[in-house]
Amino acid sequence: PPPPQSDRDKVMASLTAFAAMAGSGLVAFVVEQGGTVTVVEILRRLTGTSSVAEVFEHLTVQAAAMGWTAMIPAAAACTALQLAPVCNGILMAMGMGLIFGTQKGIALMSFSAVTSSVCCMLSSRYLGKGLLSGAAQSAPPVFKAVADGFGDGEKKGRALVLVALVRLSPVIPFVWSNYLFGLTSVPILPYTVGTAIGTLPGLSVFVSAGVLGKGVLGGTIQLPPALLAAGVAATVSVLVILSRISQAELAKMSKASDESV
Repeated sequence: PPPPQSDRDKVMASLTAFAAMAGSGLVAFVVEQGGTVTVVEILRRLTGTSSVAEVFEHLTVQAAAMGWTAMIPAAAACTALQLAPVCNGILMAMGMGLIFGTQKGIALMSFSAVTSSVCCMLSSRYLGKGLLSGAAQSAPPVFKAVADGFGDGEKKGRALVLVALVRLSPVIPFVWSNYLFGLTSVPILPYTVGTAIGTLPGLSVFVSAGVLGKGVLGGTIQLPPALLAAGVAATVSVLVILSRISQAELAKMSKASDESV
């Protein structure tokens, strides 16, 4: 027998939401890759260089000559590029590691990620709530469960943990989640701290990868291929484990939210 009408409605709603997410994710991916190529090309023309390697070499020399003040325009640029999905965040973090090194690169990327996320969240909350409310309907169930977690006073103490879990999870793209958070009642302070904590592991890995890549290519670091491969595998494994833990916790919340309805 055919499923009841209510079940079919749920199935169609789920398929519609999945299609919307897949479509928006594909569009965001294409825009991000195209934006990355555009940014690199603009930098190549501004620096008068002929290749990507020469671009980063030029920027590294300029940053060294400027000292710590070079971090100001770099942080401003990284923040602006994360207000919309127009540049690949992983490549951006690796580039900052290549130019500034590990400590400065992590500090710069963390600052720009937190700053851009707060700007997106506040603009969504106070300026674009009407425009973005439709997008929230196609958000993954785990995000809706997280949003419910901010709904009452007893649960607001969990806000920092919830935000950090979402940042560790790959379910929702970083920029999109920034705007979706603006549609929830999450307080600004735990949102900011949770974003800083949740994005730090990934940023640290990608910035360090940029530093390591520069050293290996420049001949200043000599690593046996087996050791390098083991290090990469171990790092990826840690990120995967963190992601799965956050996914499991968010799935529990989503299930509990559905059962309470």
